[in-house]
Amino acid sequence: MCLGVYGKVLRVDGELAVVDFGGGLTKDVLVGVEDVREEDYVVVHAGVIVSRLSEKDFTAVFDFIEEAAKHLAQSKSEAATYLAQIRSRLEENLSTSK
Repeated sequence: MCLGVYGKVLRVDGELAVVDFGGGLTKDVLVGVEDVREEDYVVVHAGVIVSRLSEKDFTAVFDFIEEAAKHLAQSKSEAATYLAQIRSRLEENLSTSK
């Protein structure tokens, strides 16, 4: 199973980009798709940008996670707390980008 991590591009310099993954975590990654620009939302796998997303699609992913967190909260799972923290970080990142 492959794991893609969602983030926001802060800077592009040729074939490298700096991506913000939230919570103060930024990483240099390789640009693996065309036309990546600052402020783009991306999916990164194994240190390579593999996809660009619209802001709408980016937030839809986290809406789905939020729905899953609500379901988990009903079972009083620790995962629900963790997912709520992720949602909070996303909202902070989106509010600072406007």
